Amino acid sequence: MFGDSREVGLSDIASTGRSIPASIVEFILLGPMQDRRQLQDSPVLPDVWAAYARSPGERQDLLMTPMGSLDSAVAARTLNQRRKARGFEGSARLAYLNGMVAASLTLTEMIAVASPVTKWWSDARPMVRFRLAADGDDLVRAMGDILASAAGAFIPVGASYGAYSAVDRYFALAALLVAAERDDGEEDLNSWILRQAEDIPGLIDRLAAVFGPYEEAKPVLYQIALNRRVDAAMDRSVPAVKGDAASSLFHIDCSRLAWAVLDCGIDPDHPAFLDDKGKTRVRKAYDFGRLRDVISIDAADDDALVDSLCADHQLAKREVQRALRLIADDAENQRPIQWAVVEPLLTLPAGAKPRHHHGNHVAGIIGGRAGTGIDQPAGLCPDIGLYDFRVIGNSTEDTEFAVIGALQFIRHLNARRGFMAIHGANLSLSIPHSVRNFACGRTPVCDESERLVNAGVVVVAAAGNRGYHSFQTADGPFESYAAFSITDPGNADSVITVGATHRHSPHTYGVSFFSSRGPTGDGRLKPDLVAPGERIRSAVLGGAWDTETGTSMAAPHVSGAAAMLMARHSELVGQPGRIKAVLCGSATDLGRERSFQGAGMLDVLRALQSV
Repeated sequence: MFGDSREVGLSDIASTGRSIPASIVEFILLGPMQDRRQLQDSPVLPDVWAAYARSPGERQDLLMTPMGSLDSAVAARTLNQRRKARGFEGSARLAYLNGMVAASLTLTEMIAVASPVTKWWSDARPMVRFRLAADGDDLVRAMGDILASAAGAFIPVGASYGAYSAVDRYFALAALLVAAERDDGEEDLNSWILRQAEDIPGLIDRLAAVFGPYEEAKPVLYQIALNRRVDAAMDRSVPAVKGDAASSLFHIDCSRLAWAVLDCGIDPDHPAFLDDKGKTRVRKAYDFGRLRDVISIDAADDDALVDSLCADHQLAKREVQRALRLIADDAENQRPIQWAVVEPLLTLPAGAKPRHHHGNHVAGIIGGRAGTGIDQPAGLCPDIGLYDFRVIGNSTEDTEFAVIGALQFIRHLNARRGFMAIHGANLSLSIPHSVRNFACGRTPVCDESERLVNAGVVVVAAAGNRGYHSFQTADGPFESYAAFSITDPGNADSVITVGATHRHSPHTYGVSFFSSRGPTGDGRLKPDLVAPGERIRSAVLGGAWDTETGTSMAAPHVSGAAAMLMARHSELVGQPGRIKAVLCGSATDLGRERSFQGAGMLDVLRALQSV
């Protein structure tokens, strides 16, 4: 982009670099508080810049959106070729799904490989050439002003921060982070930034070395975001929603239905998930935590991955190698992902145990059978079939990419069989919405949830546990309830978003203090309703039962109720919108604010009687 320059090797980069606070990043992108832009213009979203600023020398996991109708395989292949052409080393774990590409990139790779193939960069080239003309005086002056302002040493007089173009701000921030990537961080931060501002030509030279020789690259990307982490949204609750009365009165049989639990795993041998003949009702278990590794472009060359897949999935080495070569060939030839090839590499063998009890507990509320003790209660649908999608890792965290992959695979399963193999999906997980990066309810995981609902599958999501916060103010901490705290995928419009209430005294306690409050960030009514979520007893690991609290426990009550509706009224199968309307229309008003309680508390008996 800047003309001939030397290449930058990975050995030139410090292991961690100088950490720069997010406030500096926001200042450079958006300006001072008194003259602040509301949005930045470049395709690299603020959370990406902030992540690199925290640790400039570390890789960041990115989720990139291809341009318009461009196939994601084309974008992934382009990025892979650009990495190879520049000689970048190390695995980027480059993989793609329908409508997105994931890659783990260093700051240098993001700037040199991904950013130049965005539509924004293509449109910005004339401005870049103009700003660099005549020895680059305009760009040098603008970058110097922006960085000096960020160091607190200079505030432009008589000019709005908006006078600086998106190109000026992009280069100022990119150059500063490239410098930080190679700094030991011992100098005072403001002094260091001011020193960089006094040597803009030197900064531009270092940035030019990162970009490499000028090229007219064809745009394949629209946006670059972080691959967000996923958190789990963590006796007498079934009677509280009248699930026991409804089952007894209507003799509900859910054995022909199946529900997907997107969580951290179900123990298939737990007594709660066995049928009358002692056979597990967990029909299949998939490890979507491995999806990224399995469909990465360079997976076929990873001998350790091959050995691990053979051991964990009880597959022959030849079978694994053949599948990985097919996946790599699809990527090279820009073909969509073939789930039939990927599926065996994700399918867990019979009896595979999870390492955390959260998913087991959630599944027990939906479809657990009662144990022999009085403190071992049944779930709402103790005969329902279950699908175990392990999308949350051992630390109850994983990435948005795994969740999206699981949602796409559910659509594939139903389409492949020509009938509803999976009737509903429960997502007791929470991804905080980043307001500057996406429209509320239009994040990648929300969009994929909407597609699954449009395909006829009921999707139930926890509202999140962010309803009560301690805020840091100038006078110290201030504890209060938080509106607009619904998390993804609960922000998706068609998803049934569930808040929490007390397990047996909802009218007394109202909405649980931790339960996320609405409305959504763009003003839509959420949550949709509430269900018991405090100290709920259900199946955990080791064949035991125990209590857990959170909207994670509230959501599966609604999943169970939706399944009971379909079992009682088969014409509702494939009609998730109508099921949502029935559950919300029959809920019990707790007399609380709509943005707290939604339509009210789940009432299974009334829902069944209302159809």
